[in-house]
Amino acid sequence: MGRNHPKDPDNIYRQSRLERFSSQEKAAEALSAAGFPVSASSLKGYENGDTIPPADAVAAMAETYGTPQLKWAHCHQQCPLGASVVEDPPTVVNNVYYTLFNLNVAFDQIDDVKEKLRAIVADDRITEDEKPLLDEVFDVLGKISENALELRLWVERQRQQR
Repeated sequence: MGRNHPKDPDNIYRQSRLERFSSQEKAAEALSAAGFPVSASSLKGYENGDTIPPADAVAAMAETYGTPQLKWAHCHQQCPLGASVVEDPPTVVNNVYYTLFNLNVAFDQIDDVKEKLRAIVADDRITEDEKPLLDEVFDVLGKISENALELRLWVERQRQQR
């Protein structure tokens, strides 16, 4: 599951490394300096799809590379449970104002969402005519969740760049 093909330019580990380091050797040096000794050949194995990196290596790479989204992408691609929990790996926010705008649009719908939820749970069951309402509720909540995660990644990236 989620295995990347050799030389795949979409390899999540390669993409993340290239955010900050031009070579696997430089990345390995930086990871070692940060207290996570790893060889350039190990990084090459991750990037070629020959080896799946352990979770602690992914966490160290995300921190060192300044790409917090790598953690979510890894879970989505490499773990059956993570693939079901993380529907789409979050993307890096290039325009935080756009994310904030999307959050505000969703927040403006919260009162409507609360009313729909109250109506749905009032009789402790979901009827056929309530199913479309429930879809609308989860659509708004999903937008809030997605944008909140993008905002969180933006904040993590800002902290790492200090």
